[in-house]
Amino acid sequence: MLFRVLALTTVLLAGTTTAAGASTRTLTVEGAVTTPASYTSAQLKALGETTYPQVTGVDLTKVVAAAAPVLPPGKNTALRVTVTVTGAAHRSVTFALAELDPAFGNHPAVLTTGRDVDLVVPGDRDRSRRVDDVRSVRVAVSAAQKAERAVRITTAHRSVTLPPSLLKLLPSRTVTATFASGTGQQTHTETGPSLRLVLLVAGVLPRPDTTVVAVGDDGYGAAVTLAEESTGGRPLLLSTAEDGTALTLPRLVPLGDVKGGRYVSGVTALDVR
Repeated sequence: MLFRVLALTTVLLAGTTTAAGASTRTLTVEGAVTTPASYTSAQLKALGETTYPQVTGVDLTKVVAAAAPVLPPGKNTALRVTVTVTGAAHRSVTFALAELDPAFGNHPAVLTTGRDVDLVVPGDRDRSRRVDDVRSVRVAVSAAQKAERAVRITTAHRSVTLPPSLLKLLPSRTVTATFASGTGQQTHTETGPSLRLVLLVAGVLPRPDTTVVAVGDDGYGAAVTLAEESTGGRPLLLSTAEDGTALTLPRLVPLGDVKGGRYVSGVTALDVR
């Protein structure tokens, strides 16, 4: 009798596994999407896998593309998309979708398709953006607007304006940025403070999971996360001078992007989440 009770308990605890040992847990894709979905590991694998030096799996961008994010009208509004991946232990990591997109940041995040679905970021310097036993992928699209008084930094609780003249007084660094554009390959020398430092001056505690949407004076916007620099190893600057010429309004510089879509010019607002 005791043996039968123990056997029944084992079956109940293993309710997420088939007799063949394959996981029946599902990963849900939800949020600002046209086609929410759920995937088992096998269904996820059917989307098509890619092999990188450290891992084989399904690109997170494929999962998001299949769900079709709901985008506002405008130019390159897909650059406003952020993706939050959450595991069974409620651990979450948020990405700017464009960081992962081969056409922009080209810094992939991969969902493995073994017994459990795990998130791995093969190009990162450490494992801080790894998520084990992924259960959900939530898509969001920023509606951040330009500001009349630059540079306005807004959080969920407060808003601070830092004039461009103040940004020019902050400790800065100079980098060489090379990226593709509609007119061909461009190379510029950009000088300015780090995005992290600008947030600190505004009284915002910068954390790796902090998401920032920069919006230009024309309403064009793009998202980045501070983890792109701290973990991904790619500097994020607010350039105050380009090719030796001072800029009236700063420019977001996500160094390492292969295409210049996230190089937001004339930044008037930084929306921080």
